[in-house]
Amino acid sequence: MTIIDWVDASIGNIGADVYRTYLLYSQFSLEIAEKYLFYYCKMSELKRKEIFQWAPIIAAARLSEGVTTENEQRLMEIIHDGKKCERVTKSNMVWCFL
Repeated sequence: MTIIDWVDASIGNIGADVYRTYLLYSQFSLEIAEKYLFYYCKMSELKRKEIFQWAPIIAAARLSEGVTTENEQRLMEIIHDGKKCERVTKSNMVWCFL
């Protein structure tokens, strides 16, 4: 299986890019997202826990993109309960306070 889905991947933590891809897949199919993550972890040195530490950050970033097909409630649920996040509607930004 070969998956290439990093159009806007850049220099940074690879776990963030992997989680973003997982998040995008999971919007349509959790089964495909889980398979992607399983095989990625199997073929790399990354662990699931290392990838999922990016979940609240990537979910907040995705929320701030304002994608109309994205489920905003789902993204807010991904963001940890220990963080207070507010959406600033005029600028379409999400602010999270630890």
